[in-house]
Amino acid sequence: MSTERLAAFDRFNGKIATRNLGDIPRQLADEYTLFSVGSDQVWNPALITYNDDWYFLEFARAEQRVALAPSIGLDSLDAGQARRLARGVRGFEHPSVRERRGAELIKECSGIDAEIICDPTLVLAPKEWRSVADGRRTPAEPYVFTYLLGGMSDDAKKVLDHVTEHGQLPVVPLSDREKPEEPPAGPAEFIDLINHASHVVTDSFHAAVFSCLMETPLTIVRRGGDGSGMFSRLETLTEMLDITGKVYRSENFHLSSAGDYAGVSERIQSERDHFVSYLSSRIKAADGRRD
Repeated sequence: MSTERLAAFDRFNGKIATRNLGDIPRQLADEYTLFSVGSDQVWNPALITYNDDWYFLEFARAEQRVALAPSIGLDSLDAGQARRLARGVRGFEHPSVRERRGAELIKECSGIDAEIICDPTLVLAPKEWRSVADGRRTPAEPYVFTYLLGGMSDDAKKVLDHVTEHGQLPVVPLSDREKPEEPPAGPAEFIDLINHASHVVTDSFHAAVFSCLMETPLTIVRRGGDGSGMFSRLETLTEMLDITGKVYRSENFHLSSAGDYAGVSERIQSERDHFVSYLSSRIKAADGRRD
């Protein structure tokens, strides 16, 4: 990653109060009421290479552990992965996940019913996200924004040909692995690029989330390469928000629906309410144990 892009991430991370720990102090569980785990794919056994203490909060008491919409990011598990996930989730009194398939996998491997709640990025209102956006990498003229983590697939090429009017509109590309032709954008620039784009073409869950929050015309393509089995999160999102018509090659896909967000803000608000209700219930449960 370039120095400029690292600086962009540092600018964004500087807005967040953090405490960095190398090792877990023995008394850590006594210093806080709750601990939550919920970042992207933190429960993907293929990505957990060490230290289950962090990913399943094994250093904390059961009533202190909150699984706040973690993602598994897989459609299937091998036997070893299933055992590891089952062992981890059994330490939570009422776990949640952000994708339907993730809840099914947890039920299959552990017998536990995990609640499905929305990704935390949906809980903040668009004006809150816009308040931390940074427009220094955003073109003044109309453009199409791509965020393709699986690379430029044939489907993405076909969609881009249409939405750029056969190359008339410029494309601003971005990915999680910076390339020379990409702007050195961090999270704040990423938000602004989506907010002002004429169209977003993506295979990424979070690019789809921010497009929906900003109501930017959106087309979702399936990820190429070895990411084809990671569509479950996007599938849950499109069903939750009733935007399956924005998924290329879906039964009801049509480019004319890319900018149609009728009813989506109301569905997002409903998911926000569900998220807050779930979190409040876990806070009350922890407070009750302290009393």
